[in-house]
Amino acid sequence: MFLVTGALAGCAAPPLYSYLVYENPTAFVRLEISPWVDTDDPQTWNAHPATLSRHQIQKALRGLRVREHRPVLIRWISGVAPMEPIFHEEEIELLWPRILEGVEMAVPQELVTFYVSHPINATKREVISGGLYVTEGTLHIIISNYRATYAIPPAGMIYDRRYPLLPLGPMAVDILYEAEEEDLVMAKEEGLFEALFGDARSGEIELDLSRLSMMKM
Repeated sequence: MFLVTGALAGCAAPPLYSYLVYENPTAFVRLEISPWVDTDDPQTWNAHPATLSRHQIQKALRGLRVREHRPVLIRWISGVAPMEPIFHEEEIELLWPRILEGVEMAVPQELVTFYVSHPINATKREVISGGLYVTEGTLHIIISNYRATYAIPPAGMIYDRRYPLLPLGPMAVDILYEAEEEDLVMAKEEGLFEALFGDARSGEIELDLSRLSMMKM
């Protein structure tokens, strides 16, 4: 795996990513070192390289949903907010073949990151970004930003493109998955404090790969 080198040899910062799978002016897919990986502890490594099917990754991306986060007290008054797809169809068509390529190339210490943006006006854009990795039998999808508004600085560092796993602000939505298969999603429990006061904003979804394979298109 080739590493991207800094502009100045000897004193440059470490590379931000391992390999650039795809890039255009508004989107990219690339490989990065997993933040949770201990290079000396194989138990922390991902199951990469991995072979996923077109069917699996398309079903995974198409089933992702977002919903306004409401603490239980607000849900009692206003009800549960409606769900909306996270990705538009053209975004899925852009991402899925590059993500497949990424997981097939990644080493156990890496994950695949993605970034898609759309201009709002001359100085602002909305951003969806996150990451994806595979462990034994499980596909993990992280949504770090969901259509977050980013003001393009007149000069200096453009952080939204440099750090796709870094939230640009607090997540005001819940990340969900909609499927007929109840056992497809490996859910994480929400504690009483988080339910009451609205502090649980998990941006990671875990999907059973074998059940993804069996789902109808």
